[in-house]
Amino acid sequence: MRNPLHLLEVCLPNIRQISFDEEQNNEWMRKKLDFTGEIIDRAIAKMEKYKLAMAKFYNRRVKNKQFVAGDLVLRIFKASRAKDVNNLNPKWEGPYRVKRVIGPGTYMLEELSGKLIEHTWHVVYLKKYYV
Repeated sequence: MRNPLHLLEVCLPNIRQISFDEEQNNEWMRKKLDFTGEIIDRAIAKMEKYKLAMAKFYNRRVKNKQFVAGDLVLRIFKASRAKDVNNLNPKWEGPYRVKRVIGPGTYMLEELSGKLIEHTWHVVYLKKYYV
């Protein structure tokens, strides 16, 4: 059997409903709309400040790698053989010699025998080889 009190709904106005004035609310909303440009500008400035702080935090820990022609480097295995990757393959292969610096972070490599490797390689796929 259902409880008859279950169907009873009590609607008592709360303090917000009693003190609500529609005209005053509309006026407040119109004033608020006048300042939306300033609010957006402040939000954009805050986002830029956050981006700069994050970049500063990241750049503090980054170690820039640069190679010159003649340096010996290792190349990451996955970058050259994407199809043959499994857990038992070595992580790095080489050594290779930096033949030429193409641009910032881009290098042309050659094998130690002098055979030129056809692709250019970005610095993230290389690491220094120490003899």
